[in-house]
Amino acid sequence: MSGRLKTIGEVLNEAALMLRDYCEKKEEDYKKIALMMVSQILGIDKAEVILNKGLPVRQDKYEKIVNAISRYLQGYPLQYCTNKAFFMGFEFYVDENVLIPRFDTEVLVEVAIEIFKGRKNLYFLDIGTGSGCIAVALCKFLDCNVLAVDISERALEVARKNAKLNGVENKILFIRSNLFENIPQNLKFDAILSNPPYISKDEIFELDPRVLKEPHIALFSEEDGFWFFKEIANKAKLYLKDSGYIIFEVGFSQAKEVKRILEQNGYKNIKSRNDLNNIERCIFALNG
Repeated sequence: MSGRLKTIGEVLNEAALMLRDYCEKKEEDYKKIALMMVSQILGIDKAEVILNKGLPVRQDKYEKIVNAISRYLQGYPLQYCTNKAFFMGFEFYVDENVLIPRFDTEVLVEVAIEIFKGRKNLYFLDIGTGSGCIAVALCKFLDCNVLAVDISERALEVARKNAKLNGVENKILFIRSNLFENIPQNLKFDAILSNPPYISKDEIFELDPRVLKEPHIALFSEEDGFWFFKEIANKAKLYLKDSGYIIFEVGFSQAKEVKRILEQNGYKNIKSRNDLNNIERCIFALNG
């Protein structure tokens, strides 16, 4: 390699210039996005970026930053550009094969922690694990093992990578399964958790174009977004312990119908928990 390496400050300024026109048209803060990209790809805190502007940037890291900006300008979500997302305080690798972990989904894990805190040797089933964020977080906060399933083998590869990244690979078994298809019926779980596809296909034109870069198989559901809730609720009783819980993430305005689905299937003590935007985001119930 020849030539002088660019400094962090120079790379940050270059990134901001590359992003400026595109972001201003979309009313996005190009300086903030540039800082996040540089910080995440260099693997250092945003404050460290600011405080260490004179330090050199390795050529391979510089090229990765330029590539990330190029992908962002093509309409990819920031997390896919940097291959990083954060969930419950932990870092996850993400790419186009998995849904990007969201703060809304943390409510699901928080409910499980509240229910099961202090209990030992728990066994959970995570349906539609995607990046593995729910399964990994459960293992970080509770004394448990998790069977995590997904229909996508590529998603499972990402999830396995994340389990290893977070040091819980020995506590999670990942298997390819279309819902309960490949799960032995003799297994009984303390809880079955799922953030299933729940967006109606009629809503596709209302979504942010960046969201549409995420795998559609993880976003959209038949029957106005309720098909997976019905399928899981109906079959979960065969796999839950008598005192087991079913825990769902639900979409905006879906809580009432999902509660009805659970009631129809004989679940008891049906409750909900709101997300930070005060939307009913998590529905959970006891196996009746």
